[in-house]
Amino acid sequence: MKRVGFTMIELVVTIVVMGILASGAYIALKKLYIKTAKSKAISELSFDSTIIANQISSLLINRVPSTVIGYDSNSGNFESIYNLSSNYEILEWISVDFESFRDKKFSGFVDLERSDKTTSSLYSPDTNISQFDTNKIGLIFSGSFDEGSIYGLNFNNSFGWHGNSANEIFDISSTSSDENITLSVHPNKIYEKYYLVDSAYAIAKSSDINTSASCIQDLNISISDNILFLFYDYRPWKLETFCADPNGTTQEGNVTVLSNETSGFEVDFVEGMLQFKLTLSRSIPKGGNKSVTISKQKAIF
Repeated sequence: MKRVGFTMIELVVTIVVMGILASGAYIALKKLYIKTAKSKAISELSFDSTIIANQISSLLINRVPSTVIGYDSNSGNFESIYNLSSNYEILEWISVDFESFRDKKFSGFVDLERSDKTTSSLYSPDTNISQFDTNKIGLIFSGSFDEGSIYGLNFNNSFGWHGNSANEIFDISSTSSDENITLSVHPNKIYEKYYLVDSAYAIAKSSDINTSASCIQDLNISISDNILFLFYDYRPWKLETFCADPNGTTQEGNVTVLSNETSGFEVDFVEGMLQFKLTLSRSIPKGGNKSVTISKQKAIF
């Protein structure tokens, strides 16, 4: 008579073998999952970092070169990007009113022969200052060259950064429809080239700002240390600071999120170029301590 079924030993061996196969399959599937998730993260972070780096570059291209600073929100100290003596976490600069320049509302040049320094009157061909809200713009002469060193030891009081004076930014008092620009104060010197400016910008991580500020709370986002913010539409020459600055009394402007996966943002000035390095990182779900990091570096003349 033939035996039907399995002995206990055969069942145990079968279960053990199936357990080994299942364990091997789980490990293989987990490795495949991590590899797939890693590839996806690399692709997404590479795309995101390129987009963000391009956004930052397009904004920095329109900077007034001499106004760029590094700022420490803990101490309130700042320095010109041309003369940094230590590391600063926040980058700030004043921007040319590029849209108006693109639309040919101002030329950016002064006819010195038809201008009168004694009356603070500038003749600027192809400019119609009546098209501007003069309460929101300022005028900066480019000087003989666009480096911060032209302001020497008086740099702190050049552009109004963080409560200081703005001796190199001039308010405009005229609203005439011709090509004359009348400054509200008498300039020591006038130059052939000038910028009309309408806003300052700041790039900062969440760890270096006041995340309790109303402009941050209005974003309705979960706050982490890896969020990179862009602040805009504030005017240092009117004693304003960005809306989440822990210091100062007049926080103004708006804010948007550049990235919520930023592990590093570094800026330096090297051989006549402004250089920044953006680093994004993402943890792999169910991957233990595994993470993916992508860096993008750009130089802006």
